[in-house]
Amino acid sequence: MRKKGCLLLAVVVFSCGVLLSQQNSLAQKKPTVLRAVCFLPKHDPLSAMTVEWVNKVNAMFPEELKIEYLGGPEIISAVEQVEALRKGILDIDFNVGSYYAPHGAEFNAFQLTRNSPLEQRKSGFYDFMVKAHEKIGVRYLGRWLHGGFYMYLKHPIQSMDEIRGKKIRTGPLYVFFLNKLGASPVSIKPSDVYTSLERGVVEGFCWPILGARAQGWTEICKNAIDHSFYEGDGTILFNMKKWETLPDSVKEKLLKWMPEYEMEMVKYYEEAIQKEKEALVRSGVKFSKLPPKEAERYIQLAYDAWWEFMMTKVPDLVPQLKKMTGN
Repeated sequence: MRKKGCLLLAVVVFSCGVLLSQQNSLAQKKPTVLRAVCFLPKHDPLSAMTVEWVNKVNAMFPEELKIEYLGGPEIISAVEQVEALRKGILDIDFNVGSYYAPHGAEFNAFQLTRNSPLEQRKSGFYDFMVKAHEKIGVRYLGRWLHGGFYMYLKHPIQSMDEIRGKKIRTGPLYVFFLNKLGASPVSIKPSDVYTSLERGVVEGFCWPILGARAQGWTEICKNAIDHSFYEGDGTILFNMKKWETLPDSVKEKLLKWMPEYEMEMVKYYEEAIQKEKEALVRSGVKFSKLPPKEAERYIQLAYDAWWEFMMTKVPDLVPQLKKMTGN
């Protein structure tokens, strides 16, 4: 009897152990939840490939990761997001180099790239930026945005000299270029641009092809200078401590996939930009080119303005950065 009781007890203990082991196994398989935000609204036309990135990563790692895309600047203001990322308030941030350049002037080089993300990986620029971001407690994964910027104006111009004195809405990206052109830059957050144009606070703005029409800005500014400058400086950033907690297999697979994503991203934006430009023309926006020599000077001024600034901050890095970015 005593032997049977002991045997029964052993079976019960073993069964409980198996059950606890299964419960622990299930608990271990629970995905790591990651909080993500973007410097732009989540559903802005420019943000399309951030949504795609989140969806694809969640699909790639259904048992390991669950990225919750919380939104955009309505969650945390764009200029404060990287600091929130560094502190661990956020886990992933889709931002732009020009917005967190106060942490390192070299981050401005993203918008000055004239080569593709794939070429940047071959030139050493990607590895350079990985190390630069590590210094501020962030893991840089790659690019999420592609496409140049344009100047939109209320009234047509025949020469770039006519820009002189005009009040143009600016963000960190364009201010040095506008100063070079003799314009009067006015810092206005995107949500206030329409009202500022409507009330005459500014006479124009700089923005990519995507997004301007959706925000209603081209209802007022029907003229665009048909010469693009700079490159979308969108970066995919990870909190370093959170990144280091991920399984090596997840990190390796994600990093290996990133170049493929970047190629898809570039293709998507090139097609979307072409379609949107056609839609802008149909809506009444006129794209006008400057005379050839003036157009060349206009574009060169855009880049010179930034490189001159960079020379005042990181002069020892400028030659290397120029070479790696195709300048």
